[in-house]
Amino acid sequence: MRHKIHRTIYILLLCLLAVFMTTSVFFTNLVWVLLLANWVVEWNWREKFADFRHNYLLQAFLALLVVHLVWLIGTENMEYALYDLQKKLPLFLIPLVILTTPPPKPKEALNIGICYVGTVLVVTIIGLVRFLTIEDLPYREIVPYISHIRFGLNVCLSLAILIWATLKFHRPWLYLIDALLSLWFLIFLLLIHSYTSIIILLATSVVLLLAYRHRLPLPYRHAATVGVGAILLLTIGLCGYYCYDYYHLRPLSTGALASTTPNGNPYQHRKDGLIENGNYVHYYVCEEEMEREWGKRSNMSIDATTTTGWSVYSTLLRYLGGIGVTKDSLGMTHLTDEDIAAIEKGIANPVYLKAGPRKMVYVLCYEFENYRCYRSVNNFSTLQRIELWRNGLGVFLQHPLFGVGTGDVPDVCQERLEATQSPLVQKQMHTHNQYLNFLLAFGLTGFSVIAFFFIRAIARTHSCRRILFTAFLCIVLISFVSEDTLETLAGITFTSFFIALLSRHK
Repeated sequence: MRHKIHRTIYILLLCLLAVFMTTSVFFTNLVWVLLLANWVVEWNWREKFADFRHNYLLQAFLALLVVHLVWLIGTENMEYALYDLQKKLPLFLIPLVILTTPPPKPKEALNIGICYVGTVLVVTIIGLVRFLTIEDLPYREIVPYISHIRFGLNVCLSLAILIWATLKFHRPWLYLIDALLSLWFLIFLLLIHSYTSIIILLATSVVLLLAYRHRLPLPYRHAATVGVGAILLLTIGLCGYYCYDYYHLRPLSTGALASTTPNGNPYQHRKDGLIENGNYVHYYVCEEEMEREWGKRSNMSIDATTTTGWSVYSTLLRYLGGIGVTKDSLGMTHLTDEDIAAIEKGIANPVYLKAGPRKMVYVLCYEFENYRCYRSVNNFSTLQRIELWRNGLGVFLQHPLFGVGTGDVPDVCQERLEATQSPLVQKQMHTHNQYLNFLLAFGLTGFSVIAFFFIRAIARTHSCRRILFTAFLCIVLISFVSEDTLETLAGITFTSFFIALLSRHK
C-alpha cells in the first residue's frame, strides 16, 4: 500500500513537471524538489543502488557532476562556480530519481505525454492571443513564460511525439488530429521567429529517415523518403532563390547615378557597397527632402529611436531602398499610411511585414552585408553568435587541456572581449554554444570524460534503437551548437527529464 502511494505521487509529479517546465520557473523548481523528497521517503535503497550500478546513463550524469566538482580546483570565481552547481542540481537529481525508479507503464507514459503536448499546445494558443491583442509585441515575448528559443525545442519534441504516436497507434482519427497539430506547431515556430528550431526539425528528420527507414512499413517508407526529400529540396531551392533575389541588382543600382533630385537638390551616393533587396542602401539619398516629407506624414521625429533600437531615419532609408525607390520627396510618395506606421514601429524592410522563410533569409543576408561592409555585429543575433564563438575559441586555445575551471568561463571570456576590443564587450553574453562552454570550462580532458561516459551509456543501453529517444537526442545535440542549453532551468529540465524518461520508454 505504501509503495502504491509513492508510485501514484511519483507519476503525478512527473505529469506536473511536464506541465510546468514550459509555464513556471517557480513550480518547476517546486515539483522537482518534491519529486526528490518522494524518492527519499520511499527509502528502498537496495533497489535504488542496484539500479545505479547497472544504469550507464545515470553513471554518465554522475561523471558530469564529478567533472564539475573536480574542476572547482583552481577556480578563482568560486561564487559563480557554486551558483552554477546550484543551478544545475536538476540536471543531476532528476535523472537520479527517474533512472532509479521503475519506468512508467504504457498508460502512465501516455498520460505524461498528453500533459506535456497539451501544455505546449495551450501555451501556443496563449501566445497567439497575445500576438493578436498586444500591439507591437516583440516576437521574443509572444511566449510569456519561457524563452522563445527554449520553447521552440519543446515544440520540436512535441512534433516528434505526435509523429511517433501516429506511426505507433494507427488510428484514422489520430492521423487528422496529429496532422492539424503538427501544422499549427510549424506555423507557430514561424510566428516566434524560431528559425533554429525549424533547422533542428529538418536535420532531425534527415537523421531519423537515414537511421530508421528500414523499419518503416513500405508505404510509410516511400512516403517519408519523398516527403523529407521534397521538404529539403524546397528549402534549399527557396533559400537559393531568396538569396538570388536579395542580391540581384535592380535598375536603380546599375544605371548611371543622377546627381540631383527632380526638385534640383543634390543626391548623396555613399559607395559602401551595402545591398538590401537588390538596391544599394546609400544610393540616391537626399536627407533634406526625406526629413521634410516625413514631417508631413508622421508626428514622430525623424531623429527618434524606434522600439527596435534603430533611428527612424535609418529605418526610413532602408525601407525606401527596400521598395526600390529613391530616398527623396518622390520616393516618399510611394509610401502608404501602412508603410509609415511600419517604419514608426522600426520595421526597416517591407519583406519583414510577413513572417516566413523569405524574411528569415533576408534578415540573415542583411546581417552578413553589415559584417561584410562594416564588420558590425551589434543587434544581429547570428553575427553575435559567431563573434562569441570566435572569442570563446580564442580562450579555449589558450587553455586547451584543462580549461579555465567550473566558475571562470564568464570572467575569462569577458576579459578576452575587452582585450580584443570586441563590439560585444558590454553585452555580458554567454558563448551560445554548449559544446564550447564545456571545452572552455573543462578543456579537452574534462570534455572527453563527459563525452566518453554519455556515448558509452547510449551505446550499451541501445537507447538509439528507440525512434523517439533518437529524435529527442538529435533535438538536444543540435541545439547545443547555437545555444548553451544547459545554462538555464528551462533547458536543464527539458534535457534531464526527457533523456532519463525516454531512455526507459519502449
